[in-house]
Amino acid sequence: MYDKDIIMLQIAASKMDPNHFLMLILLRFELFDYFNGNSVSKDQLQDELTQWNRLTEEMLFLLIAIFERYVPGISHVTKEDVTMREVIHLLCIEPMAHSTLVKSLPENENHETGLEAVIAKVATFKPGVSGHGLYEVKKERLMDFNPFFYHYSRSQRSKAEESQKKRRAQESNDKLRPPVPPAFSPSFSRIVQLLCCDVFIHILRRILQRAAEDRSTHWTEAMIQRALHLIGQALVEEKTQLESGSVEDVTFDFSLKVGSEHGKSLFLLLSKIKALPSLEAQKDLVKWLLQMFEIVKCIREKSSPTVSVSMDTTKPEESSQDKEKAERKRKAEAAKLHRQKIMAQMSAMQKNFIESNKMLYDNMPETGTQEEPVTSSESAMEQRELCITFGPLRGPTPAEREVLTCILCQEEQEVLPLAPAMVLTACVQRSTVLTQCRGRIGTYPLFIPPDLAVGTHTGSCGHVMHATCWQYFEAVQNTTRNRLHAELIVDLENGEYLCPLCKSLCNTVIPLIPLEPLTFNENAEIIGQHLTLPRWIQVLAARIKGLKSVMQDNGSSGTTGLFGDGQPDFRSILAYGVQERKFSDGIAEMLVVCATTVHRVGLKTAPNELCPRVPLMAWNTCAFTIQAINILQEEDKPLFGSLQNRQTAGLKAIVQFAASQRLKSSQGVIQRHFADMMGVGLVLSIPSLYQEEGIDLQPSAVSSAFNNMYIFHLVTMAHILQVLLTSTFPAAGDAEETEEARLAAELYTTVLQHTGLVPDLSGGSVAQRVKAGIEPFLRSAALFFNCLTGVHPPEECSYLALPFNVFQLFQDYRRWCGSPSITKALPGKTQTIYPRRRNRLIDLPEDYSSLLNKASHFCPKSTVDERKHPTLCLVCGAMLCSQSSCCLSQLDGEDVGACTAHAATCGAGVGMFLECEIVLMASKTRGSTYPAPYLDDYGETDPHLRGNPLHLCPERYRKLNQLWQQHCILEEIARSLEVVNVMFAFEWQLV
Repeated sequence: MYDKDIIMLQIAASKMDPNHFLMLILLRFELFDYFNGNSVSKDQLQDELTQWNRLTEEMLFLLIAIFERYVPGISHVTKEDVTMREVIHLLCIEPMAHSTLVKSLPENENHETGLEAVIAKVATFKPGVSGHGLYEVKKERLMDFNPFFYHYSRSQRSKAEESQKKRRAQESNDKLRPPVPPAFSPSFSRIVQLLCCDVFIHILRRILQRAAEDRSTHWTEAMIQRALHLIGQALVEEKTQLESGSVEDVTFDFSLKVGSEHGKSLFLLLSKIKALPSLEAQKDLVKWLLQMFEIVKCIREKSSPTVSVSMDTTKPEESSQDKEKAERKRKAEAAKLHRQKIMAQMSAMQKNFIESNKMLYDNMPETGTQEEPVTSSESAMEQRELCITFGPLRGPTPAEREVLTCILCQEEQEVLPLAPAMVLTACVQRSTVLTQCRGRIGTYPLFIPPDLAVGTHTGSCGHVMHATCWQYFEAVQNTTRNRLHAELIVDLENGEYLCPLCKSLCNTVIPLIPLEPLTFNENAEIIGQHLTLPRWIQVLAARIKGLKSVMQDNGSSGTTGLFGDGQPDFRSILAYGVQERKFSDGIAEMLVVCATTVHRVGLKTAPNELCPRVPLMAWNTCAFTIQAINILQEEDKPLFGSLQNRQTAGLKAIVQFAASQRLKSSQGVIQRHFADMMGVGLVLSIPSLYQEEGIDLQPSAVSSAFNNMYIFHLVTMAHILQVLLTSTFPAAGDAEETEEARLAAELYTTVLQHTGLVPDLSGGSVAQRVKAGIEPFLRSAALFFNCLTGVHPPEECSYLALPFNVFQLFQDYRRWCGSPSITKALPGKTQTIYPRRRNRLIDLPEDYSSLLNKASHFCPKSTVDERKHPTLCLVCGAMLCSQSSCCLSQLDGEDVGACTAHAATCGAGVGMFLECEIVLMASKTRGSTYPAPYLDDYGETDPHLRGNPLHLCPERYRKLNQLWQQHCILEEIARSLEVVNVMFAFEWQLV
């Protein structure tokens, strides 16, 4: 009704005498006596003055609204002009999305806003980084901005004014001025007479006079600003009429009336206001008004307005600017001369010093000679030693003091082995992100298979707590939880909680274990001459043989008779040094907590810290997490230094946790695992072989360096064979690729015959395939050993102590290649192709209508179109029927929807589905929605399918892919539920 009220007032103003109309306005606002000349007493209450000031502000704003003329019939404007003005003022608040503009504009009788017809004329569309685009008002349309637009709310008016001031300050010197309005239609042309009637001019004089007298209690800045805006409207109106007709025909004489009454003219009052410090913000507007007075005066006098204005306003400013420039130039020249004088003095002093110490300078070596010692062979070797993670040239582990702050108690503590435990928040979840055989999820195998059907991922948000603080926090959470909402977010019986700081979903903690500082033994190379690979294999084989014989005879692992004939050999390795490491009770307890959670979640079994698979699961989650986090290769980023801080902290904690798990498990269990496995577990379990007479010992730094190097080299060779045996080479007969096939066959023959002589294929395509096949393994190994040993990563040299041509390993270890076990294993063929493919979400069509067509007849079980809810699994591409009884299935004895059942086999319980929006699922009871990757032409989603054509946004889909690859779906669901704060659970199991 507000617009109609304004129109009624405009009708009255067009029919009544202007002075009479304004007096009625004053009476309605109870300001007649206030502007009638009645003096305000000094004893007047401040509350009454404040009330009058407030009423004056509202009255002036009403007068500004009465001069609005963007209504068809009130002036010569069209509906399109009205819509354009609305859009301009909306975008002057801030850039807006298309849907926001549509919601903000009024609709006509056909429920249309008319936006599409005008938006290109007044705004520029700027696409966002992820597709979400915003409209921004064009620069040439800023002149139409009215800071007192009558459709603005108070907050919108303030925001729009501030926004435009900033933009105009950046783009030009134009200030906020009243826009030039269209002319009133003949029936409403008398409204402008309000701007030059006696009562209006009297009101303006009284307001400006109180401001000029600087009586702060009798005026407000908002009042002055609105009065100045009305003066500007009057001057713009007069200038427009003078320019469109002859001076004699123009009856609008505002500038003539305000110049009368000596000492009280608006021109003089404005000059006084311009100098007030309290009205500094209005100085530019006052200056523009004084210029407008001169322009209107010049038009009336038939003289050039440009000359008059430049004489009165521009020249003094230009002269002052010239003086400032001249002064700055003079100071710059003086400073330059001073600097030259100082430099001359310094040069003279330097020459005198050289002359006085000539002998010193004669004996000084040249710059090139001075640098030579740095590049000597000894220094080069030292630099190389600093960046190799194992072997005789292993670099040192620097002593780094790590002091962390608990997010709960805010107390600092240094991370030490025997200090109270500090823990890192963590979330353990089953994952199929790396699987090579989707849909085949059965029982968790004892060892991770090559196809990675299902794995256990452990991630962290990177926040640290004292173990005691976390235990107290968990106890409080269990006793004071809000039953109506907490159970929708976390499963407290399953050990879940929200990180106290960032609200990420967690279900365990990882104890922080510091690296021991180490300076490597300088005699390591001499030891390496005795501890060769054949001898190392010989004594370890004897040790393993003894272990297996004891297990078969006694059913348990002991130390007596473990070695048989090889016992003296293994004792000789012990002579290279052993060490014992202990942890505080708090760290030991947290090791058990974390390992139990990994075992329970990974195997979906009841907690059992005595289960022999507990250490195995700790090693498996370490290996799986490293492989899952190693996505930098795909993003073309360097291996070291590109991970987020929380990823780096979490990875180091997981590796150290896995390495320390041996100390909390039965040594017999660890020894049995070592005898049967191949991979990360070898490195982490081999210290168990050093147990002597029931004492838990671990190898010294020298022994560990050789153990790690030999294990890594053997596993690398085994992986090269995997790559070769699973590679597909071109068929014979292809003229261009026959040579490649011949080289591949030669390589196979060479390895099988155990000659150890591998042809140099460094430039061949076979070698290129081998390099591509083992590169993910090498990158993962580098991350693992970096977190395990703490040796700083290199810039150029070999961090993993590999030869530049990895085929050289077969020549160096040719005796190992002759083992009958290797010959027996070579004919085996696996289904996994190396390098393993990096799983991604499925490819989606660019046009969303293609998916709609595909889903129109997807469900043969349903005959009612209204009940169909087509859903697409973005992980494997299966089309499913969501939220429908036609496709219910059984899962753990419970009826569940098609998506829930599919997620259990496809994503180990985690799913990402596309409907009108993305549906994220984490279990039978939890899920949330996420914006779809399909956007309309305005960069917005269309969750309700209003009909806008939708197209795939690659950037938004890439972020969805990262959300899935980085195992962040659980975290996103928890945060979404925390924000929504629903009171009643949605039945996600039926989705």
